[in-house]
Amino acid sequence: MLEARRLCKSYGGRQVLEPVSFLLPSGQCLGLAGSNGSGKSTLLRLLAQIEGPDSGDILFEGRSVLGDRQFLRRQIGYAPQSAELARELTVRQQLTLWQRACGLTGPLPEDILELLGLEPLLRRPIRALSGGMAQRVSIAMALLPRPRILLMDEATAGLDRDYVPRLLDWLEEFLAGGGSLVWCSHHQAELDRLCGAVLRLEDGRLLSQDGTA
Repeated sequence: MLEARRLCKSYGGRQVLEPVSFLLPSGQCLGLAGSNGSGKSTLLRLLAQIEGPDSGDILFEGRSVLGDRQFLRRQIGYAPQSAELARELTVRQQLTLWQRACGLTGPLPEDILELLGLEPLLRRPIRALSGGMAQRVSIAMALLPRPRILLMDEATAGLDRDYVPRLLDWLEEFLAGGGSLVWCSHHQAELDRLCGAVLRLEDGRLLSQDGTA
């Protein structure tokens, strides 16, 4: 179980995320909804520990995991809203480098390459990719360590449309296998399909929680 306890964040003295708490059991998806600038991406970045919270804690199975790099590399997969890739690398080099950073060895997993149609792109430099292709690489990086928790920020935005249903089908299987997912989306149909509960944020404040996790 993933637990957020009163996570909050400020920039330049302006609070962009007021204290947010939730519990996410294994096998469940928690949705994040709200307008642009509502604090959804900030919350995901705190959970992924790309940034540190001003206060609050993140626990996994009752243990604080703030600052636990091994936990982050092996148990959490994070796909940001905009792909953050090294433009000078090829797709294969980018994926292999990240796989090694996660402490993994061996060939790139064929099932993930097939899911996201990356085999034909492996020799292509990142700088030559379209936005949709880059998004597929970014999602692959989140999936590579076979994490127990996925944090996905508008993962289908800009994704080549043929891959959207394939990804959603895969995520349903991930949840059925006991994985946990935090899914940020503007698409109500995606939230309805995947999520047992939805946190709705506005101006950094938690407005409501719909459904039950």
